[in-house]
Amino acid sequence: MYLRLASTPERNLRDTNAYVFQIAANLLRDRARRASVRTRYAVGVQQEGSMHVDPLDPHRVATGREGLVTLVRALDELPERTRKIFLLYRYEQIDRATIADSFGISVSAVEKHLSKAMTALTEKLGGLG
Repeated sequence: MYLRLASTPERNLRDTNAYVFQIAANLLRDRARRASVRTRYAVGVQQEGSMHVDPLDPHRVATGREGLVTLVRALDELPERTRKIFLLYRYEQIDRATIADSFGISVSAVEKHLSKAMTALTEKLGGLG
């Protein structure tokens, strides 16, 4: 509630108590909606059997975190230039020609760096899939 109040632009409020009360009421309403959605989801999963994957499954969350740590380590092991090119292309979604221009290399060289990165990452992450 305090975060919402602090992030509200300053303005002349006729009744600050009413405003704070309205923020609290809205947050409680949002919480109830989320709980309702989660309950309906859990009931639906139980009724349909194990056909769906529970996104809140602690084992799945832990496995995902382990995979993320492995990915970060694998990225750190890449040569600096290869890592930068890979991140620019995959994360920042910058096209190959622009990356080539910024590094002063050919598009073919960018593709080789990307291939090298993908090969190394696939080797490191191969057992996680």
